[in-house]
Amino acid sequence: MSEYNIKKLKKKIIYRCSYTGTKETDLLYQKLIVNKIDILTHNELYQLSNLFIEVSDADMFLILTNKKNPSNKYANLFKKLME
Repeated sequence: MSEYNIKKLKKKIIYRCSYTGTKETDLLYQKLIVNKIDILTHNELYQLSNLFIEVSDADMFLILTNKKNPSNKYANLFKKLME
């Protein structure tokens, strides 16, 4: 993946994290995703982008607040984000 594509993907994720419709989720995404976006690998960025398509904001909020377990497919990504 080229550096341009990585920057574009990061911008897409940051935008998605900033306009969820609820301030609580925006703040949580800022803390757990946006602030850590530079430590994610290319594959993790791609996985995170797909996660937003597959999982609702309500479910993401529950997972990020430890009220619901993520699917095995995304368990390692969530573990890294929540460290």
